[in-house]
Amino acid sequence: MKLTLLVIATLPVLVSLGFWQLSRYEQKLLLEQAYESRHALEPLTLPKVQHHQDPVYLPFTVSGRYDPDRYFLLDNQVFQGEAGYELFMPFLSDHGVWLLIDRGWIAAGDRELLPEVITDPGHLILSGFAYKPQGKPFLLAEDIWEEGWPKRIQALDPMKISEAIESVMPDFFMVLKAGQPGAEQMRPMVINLKSEKHLGYAFQWFAMALVLLLLYGFQMIRASKNKHNV
Repeated sequence: MKLTLLVIATLPVLVSLGFWQLSRYEQKLLLEQAYESRHALEPLTLPKVQHHQDPVYLPFTVSGRYDPDRYFLLDNQVFQGEAGYELFMPFLSDHGVWLLIDRGWIAAGDRELLPEVITDPGHLILSGFAYKPQGKPFLLAEDIWEEGWPKRIQALDPMKISEAIESVMPDFFMVLKAGQPGAEQMRPMVINLKSEKHLGYAFQWFAMALVLLLLYGFQMIRASKNKHNV
């Protein structure tokens, strides 16, 4: 009886986890395919990217000016073993749209002092590709942003960023190409977990469910034989 209850409670969980990993596999596969195919496209304009249903990885150009006095430092970013920040800065396009620009990684240095950033205040033409975070980040505590600039943040929150600069921004940002005006250390864009990994995890969950069923069947057969032998 206890074994039956254990199987009833555990089997649906194992199967659900397997199907969840399959869905993650499909999502990551689409991301990988988009990353490969879209980087070969000719750059679009900002308005066209804004109207695209799924702008992630679309290359585009934008012209306008950085806001040199306001920027965000995404904390806990590591490059080649060194701790630092990912630098995000608002950019006012010639279309009158505020856009967040990922200028790349900078070293943290003294944690008591935020790094100073040098910014060209002139009119610029930037090239990069669109990106936005996939899902909500895991945070150990609430991400409280202090008054003043720059702001050291623990996660990108499009709504909070729009509130901070007092203007609505697109839900995606531009990742600069290396060598663009204002680009710092541009780290290679990598997908955190390859699609094949999720497929492997799904196989493991389904295999565990199958083993559980086989063990349960074996125990039921053995119990039935013992009952007939009594």
